[in-house]
Order: sequence, then structure tokens, then C-alpha cells
Amino acid sequence: MLQAIRDRATGWLAYAIIGLIAVPFALWGVGEYFGGAADVVAAEVNGVDIDTRSVHEEARAQRDEIRRMFGGEVPEEFDDAGIRLQALETLIRETLLRQAAEDLGFTAASETVRQEIRAMPVFQEGGRFSPERYSQLLSAQRISPADFEDDISRSLVLAQLQGGVRDSGRFDDALVEDFAALRNQVRTVSWRLFAADDFDRPDVVDDDAIEEYYEANPDEFTTEERLRVEYLQLDPESLEDAVELTEEDIEEHYRANRSRYEEPELRDVRVIRLDDEDDAESLIKELRERIQDGEDFADLAEEYSEDSLSAGRGGRMGELARGDLDSSTLETVIFSLPEGRVSEPVRADGRWYIIEVTSVEDARAQPLEDVRDDVEADLRDRTAEQLQIDALDDLLSLTVEVPDSLEPAADATGLEIRTSDWFTRDQGEGIAEARAVREAAFSDRVREGGENSDALDMDDGSTVVLRIAEREEAELRPLEDVEEDIRARLQREAAAEAAAEAGDELIAGLREADPWDDAIEDPDAWVRGRELTREAREDDIPSGLVPPVFRLAAPDGDTPVIAGIRLGDGDFAVTVLERVEAGGVQEDPALREQARQQLQTAYGSAELRAYLEWLESQADIRRYPENLE
Repeated sequence: MLQAIRDRATGWLAYAIIGLIAVPFALWGVGEYFGGAADVVAAEVNGVDIDTRSVHEEARAQRDEIRRMFGGEVPEEFDDAGIRLQALETLIRETLLRQAAEDLGFTAASETVRQEIRAMPVFQEGGRFSPERYSQLLSAQRISPADFEDDISRSLVLAQLQGGVRDSGRFDDALVEDFAALRNQVRTVSWRLFAADDFDRPDVVDDDAIEEYYEANPDEFTTEERLRVEYLQLDPESLEDAVELTEEDIEEHYRANRSRYEEPELRDVRVIRLDDEDDAESLIKELRERIQDGEDFADLAEEYSEDSLSAGRGGRMGELARGDLDSSTLETVIFSLPEGRVSEPVRADGRWYIIEVTSVEDARAQPLEDVRDDVEADLRDRTAEQLQIDALDDLLSLTVEVPDSLEPAADATGLEIRTSDWFTRDQGEGIAEARAVREAAFSDRVREGGENSDALDMDDGSTVVLRIAEREEAELRPLEDVEEDIRARLQREAAAEAAAEAGDELIAGLREADPWDDAIEDPDAWVRGRELTREAREDDIPSGLVPPVFRLAAPDGDTPVIAGIRLGDGDFAVTVLERVEAGGVQEDPALREQARQQLQTAYGSAELRAYLEWLESQADIRRYPENLE
């Protein structure tokens, strides 16, 4: 469900819905187990409270999104406190936009909301929307259809407002040309690389320098604190594998849900469609009267219908089942119209229709033997879902009620208490490979207080609760253990400095020579006249060279720009920027269109940021970040 919503929302707006249902769907109702206590307020926006639970749920959704964007691991720079504060700001902005949308009278049509929900794959079976599955899934998460539909409606309203503000970003066509030319610029560069490895200085680092560095940088040589945890892991797949079904169970499920396993009713339909122009209503009524007077429906459809797909076939749309059409109005008419009857003129989706059902094939049940695999798979899924809900209920409640032990929860759920290998705050294997596990283990409440952790969502869909099993404190390593590492580091720094000195000496000679290349003494060491673009990634281009080359000022006439660039691995590049040419967007419409889209995104985002800043400047906002700790 979450992915279906993400596919239909953009940017941080997607979190407006995720904040409501991410945790309930991921943890099968975990949010409800702790209800009853008064919510702690994290912020007030024009008198509307944002509670801390919503912020933590939003932070979890954002953390999951970051993990997805970065291949399953949250980068170190995204710390928990920062994500929580960003989540708070996200909910503040969302609240401001909702209030603005209400003030401006934005609404989402009921039909649009229904279409949005019907299109979500999580509510579909066999590619079609299943009202039964929709009801069951929402019921399992303790969310009423009215609340869910209201939330979808609010998200659509926010999308309307956000889209409208973004679309207000305007720019001249001339700017597209200028931006495209700059973006696709080609720079002709010559360079020589001074590799640090060529300046090895094994004798420049003495014992005093090593000891001085050791004493000045103790943190670099202090071992990291290590932990081992014991944990319970509730795995949905293992629960599903453990489900045992009898033939009687399968037959009972088939009988109780027979309507789900039947071939749907099919209706062969003909249609005449007119677009909603000035005379469309009068013409559609005239055509209806002519059909009633005996004229052939197919002949009139071929002559008048504006539905290009069916007009040439006498208006025949073919056999339709419920759910095949986007329009609920047309579907209602088609499946309530008696066979052989021609409908009155129908207006739907801005067009006029006359509909005739030429034949009806009633729905018919499929024998159990034909759908047995589907029935068994569905029953297995539902049984496993209920087992997970029950097991998770015991896991969550007992690890909270008995915060200093996992044994009561293990006894109630039948889960095995496992023990991890040693891991540090930044690295681990097995269960500790997940950053969420390491962060939970190193939290003050778990590490210092000895309590069970909160329930953790794992990428594989399982849920983990852990506690500390063993702990090793950090300690400073002896100098003799790290002496060679320090020596190698200082020698590397000395080599990098020597490479830079050699490069600077060459730069001085190049700048004095006229022309510059008269100062070249070793032509084989140079790469000459190379044309680079911003996306250049060839293997022979030194890593880190391209971005600084494109930050250099363009040459003044025939005078090249000579500069030195320190690269990340200690190497030093002497560069000669000889020529700058604008990108040839005139000959490539695709590049121009790409530039237009990039500008539209940038200008639209700027408009939205400006609008949000204005809303915030007009609002009464009070933040209580201390309540998030």
C-alpha cells in the first residue's frame, strides 16, 4: 500500500499519507497497542497540535525512504535527531498547506478519491479492486474506511495546491537556451598528474613526529565500544511456512468466498459517444429518438460516434466486466441496463453517451479444482496475517510490560531468543548489519538502562526487539600497536605535499612561458587537448578532476587558465583550461527539452519554498523539540 501511495505522490507530500498508515501497516497495528495516554505536543500551528507520536511515525517513514534511496542503508550523516527534526518540519509544512487549502476552498471529488483507492494494487485481486479485501485490510489495521478515504482526499487536495504553486514558476524561453548551453558546455583541457605515490618519503617521519601525532589524536586510536545483543525476531515468512491447512479448511474458505472465485458477469456493449460541445446534448437526444423510431444503432454509431475505437465497429466496445471502465457512472448504467434495451442519454466525464447491452453472460462459479491453488494461497496469507497480528500483540505487550527480559515474550510467541556477534556503533554483521539495530542497541535506554528496545522494522518485513547481552568498553590502543599506521599516514601526507610542491613549480613555469606549452619538458606525462563535459566519467580521467575544472573561470581570449587541483587521494593535477564552448542545443531538441524540465523543476520548487516561507511568516507556530527526545 505504501508503495502505491508513493507512486501517486511526489516529494515530501507523500509523507502526508505515510504518516498515517506507515507504522500500522508495517507493524500490523502496533500504534494501537499503546493508545489511551494523552499525546505529547511537539508543535502548534495556528492552534492545531502536532503530537510527538505523529512526528516519530513520520520520522520512521522518512528513515525508510532514505534507506530505500541509498540501497538499504541510511548514510551516517542522517542521524536520528536530525531526521526527527526534519519530520517535525515536514508535518508543520503539511499542516500549513492543509490550512491554506481549506481557506482557499480546495476539495477532492468523491469519484476522484474512489478512483485513487481502486487503483491501489494492495486492494486488488486478479488486477481488479476487491471491496472485500479493502474492508479486511482496513479492519485489520483498525482504520475505518471513512478515515482512510478522508486522508486520501486530503492528500489529493494537498497535491492540487502543491501542483498549482509549482506550476506558477515561470521563465523566459531565452533562459532555457542559456541554461542548456551552460549545462552542456564542453571544456578543452590539458593536464598533468603528479601522483603522490611517486613522491614516497620513507625517511621524513621520525619517532618524535609519530609520538606527537599519537598524543594529539587519541580518538583515532581508541577502540570502539562493542556490544552483543540477544533478540527476538518475528518473521512473516516463517509464520506463513508454519501454517498448516487441511482439505476441510480449503473447502470451507472456498465456500465462504465463492463469489471471489467466479467468472465475472460479462456484457456485450455498444455505445454512441459525443463530446460535450454546444450541440452535443440536442444531437444525442435526436439520435436516441431515431433509434427508438427503428434506425439501426450500428449505422448511427459509425456515422456520429466520436469514440474512434468503437465507431468503426458499429459502436461495439466488446465484452465488459465490472471494473473494466474508469467511469463509475457508465459502469452503473451498463450493469443495470436490461439486455436489448437502449439507455436514455447519459452524461459522464464531460461527454454524452447512448448505451445498448446486446448480450449478457451471467457470472458463474469456477469449480474448486480449477482455483484450488488460489484458494489455498489466499487462506494461507490470511491465516499468516492473523498469526502475525496475534504474535506481534504478545511480542509488543510483553516486552513493554517486562522491560528487563525477553523470556516472557519468547514463551508467549514461541520465538527463539538469539544472540548476535560483537558489533560496534558503525559496523556489524548478521542482525547488526542493519543500522536500526545498532542505533537501538547503543541508545541510552537500552545500553545504559538495560531495557528492551522498541520494536524495530527490518527491511525484510520482520520485527525485532533486542536487549544488551554483553558490552566491551572503548579503550586507547598502545602506541606500539598503531606506530606503523601513523608512520604510513604521515608519510602519505608528506608525499601529497611534495606532489603539490612539484605541481606548483610547474604552474609557475607554465604561466611565465609564451606560449604556455613551451615550458613542457616531458610531453608523455601530459594529456593534451581533452574535451570534457560535466558528465565525463572515462577511466583515464583522474577521479575528482572534472567538477573543479568546471568551476574555473573561462579563458580570456587566447590566454588559457592555468590552475592546480588537489585530488582526494593526495595526487595533484596541473590543469590548463584552453577553450570553453557552449553546448549545441540548437541541433539537439532533446537537450533543450531536458533543460526546460530541469528549470521547471527548479523554479517550481523555488515557488513552493517561497509560498511555504510566506505561510510560515503569517502563522503562529510554536515548536517543542525537547518533547521528541
